[in-house]
Amino acid sequence: MDDEDCERRRGECLDEMLDLEKQFQELKEKLFRERLNQVKVKLDEVLTGKAGEYREPLAALQNSMQIRTQVAGVYRELCLQVIKHKHECEVQGARQHLESERTLLKDAMKTELLEKIRRLEEDRQNIDLTSEWSDEMRGKKCKRKNFLGRSERKKKVALVSGPFIVYMLKDIDILEDWTAIKKAKALSPLKKKAEICLSER
Repeated sequence: MDDEDCERRRGECLDEMLDLEKQFQELKEKLFRERLNQVKVKLDEVLTGKAGEYREPLAALQNSMQIRTQVAGVYRELCLQVIKHKHECEVQGARQHLESERTLLKDAMKTELLEKIRRLEEDRQNIDLTSEWSDEMRGKKCKRKNFLGRSERKKKVALVSGPFIVYMLKDIDILEDWTAIKKAKALSPLKKKAEICLSER
């Protein structure tokens, strides 16, 4: 080939190369537009919730949400039951404490009232017994004086036949024994009445 043929061939090759480059650019632009349209379509499907790639993970998320919601509901019910049981225990404890304190208060008031009744009865019995004892002692003294006066007037000796007991107790000892006997007799019915009144309360 001479120089002219080489130049001509060279020109033809350049023209073919330019044409190929042009076609390549056109194909590249076309491919870019198609891919861009595909992405836009996929984006629209995702936004509308129609894309398969979006719906499958969404379904998994929704399933997980339902499970966690059920677990939260069960946990809530358990917490409510625990709170209810604690409340019932607190109420029961408060009632038992109230009953215990009420019983202790009742027993304390009963003991205090019985003690007051006993003291009042002792005071009343002491007053009554002292007055009765004084009256009896005065009566005995009068009788003794009368008896001594008569014995001196008659000047006769009294004879005692059969067994007899000589009491060597003092008057104060006799008074104490008599007071104890009278208190025991007087306090027994009053104590029963007080216990009946307190039990009715």
